[in-house]
Amino acid sequence: MRWTLVCAALCAAQPLAAQSGVVVESSIFVEDGQRLSQLEPSAELMRGDRVITVMRWKAPARGSYTVTNPIPRRLALESASRGNFEVSTDGGTNWQLVSNPERMPQGVTHMRWRTGAGEGRLTYRAVVR
Repeated sequence: MRWTLVCAALCAAQPLAAQSGVVVESSIFVEDGQRLSQLEPSAELMRGDRVITVMRWKAPARGSYTVTNPIPRRLALESASRGNFEVSTDGGTNWQLVSNPERMPQGVTHMRWRTGAGEGRLTYRAVVR
């Protein structure tokens, strides 16, 4: 069975909301063996497809910021490129620290992390449910 995923949830280079002028862009790629291919806005995915999301941000010159990213409902997180961020499994009400990025809790609905000034990147792997 093929699913058409909503463009807003899985659109390449889609800006995300962030605190105090932090600009965040998210790009999603399909993992096909050794090859990655960027998704188009109306791409179709099959249950079990593996995807990689790359989030890039740029924060203003001064300060510390919190970035919160909702996870599309059809994605089950597997791992991330780094630890020391938080995840929520209840829509952002409660949060738990992820120190080992290879062991993600099930049912993650949101991620959040702290960043200072400048640019950064976080990637995560997920499977389409």
